[in-house]
Amino acid sequence: MIGDILRKEREKQRMTVDDIENGTSIRASYIEAIESGQYDKMPGRVYAKGFIKNYANFLKLNGDEIVKQFVAEVSPAVEPVEIEVNKDESKKTSFSISGKRISTDDEGFSIGNYLSANGILAAIIAVVVIVGGIFYYTKDSSTDIVKTDVKTTQETKPATQQAATPTPAQPQQVAAAAPAPQVDGVNVQATFSDDCWMLVTVDGAVVYEGVINAGQVMDWKGNDNVNFRIGNAGAVDFVMNGQNFGKLGEDGDVLDKTFTK
Repeated sequence: MIGDILRKEREKQRMTVDDIENGTSIRASYIEAIESGQYDKMPGRVYAKGFIKNYANFLKLNGDEIVKQFVAEVSPAVEPVEIEVNKDESKKTSFSISGKRISTDDEGFSIGNYLSANGILAAIIAVVVIVGGIFYYTKDSSTDIVKTDVKTTQETKPATQQAATPTPAQPQQVAAAAPAPQVDGVNVQATFSDDCWMLVTVDGAVVYEGVINAGQVMDWKGNDNVNFRIGNAGAVDFVMNGQNFGKLGEDGDVLDKTFTK
């Protein structure tokens, strides 16, 4: 289990969970959830992958390889199903799924029997292939193609030239640039392109903790500073006091950012 690998390596390097939290900005509760395999306690799968990658890289392990093992651990492989479609001269269509022959003209054939014999997944595939196969092999193969030539006639009219009367240049008035508005304090706007867990602290006080969904736009204002702990840095674009900072990291990156006036 991935959690065992990370925990053993952490203990081998004589580090505590608090050491990992301080070094990666991943909350201790999430580190413990990873090590115990309780992934349902994480904000979501994309965050779990990001946390595991950062945790592994901090331990000087191959983060990408550890994430691949995590995906394999939580997504069991599905046995492949082989499908073969046969059609004889008598217009009868038969199918072979994982070596078992099925014909639409077999006596006693029914989806219910095949469901109980071969499982739900294979039966669904069989239904789709049967319907598509019958339609494909029974439809008329001849198709008339009609080509239409479109001829466009363009009329060209002679242009009439008129003598241009010179017009004296008029002096242009240049408006004085308006002074930039003064912003009081720190005003931060965050636009979310994907789901993202965040911990927001304004002037030293925690004002928000949780997952913000894609498509939302949030604003926070502080007198001195606004601090963010971000669980998916590639999902958020920041603007502070009118200045665009964009994204602060890649998808799955966990980091801290403080905006000050």
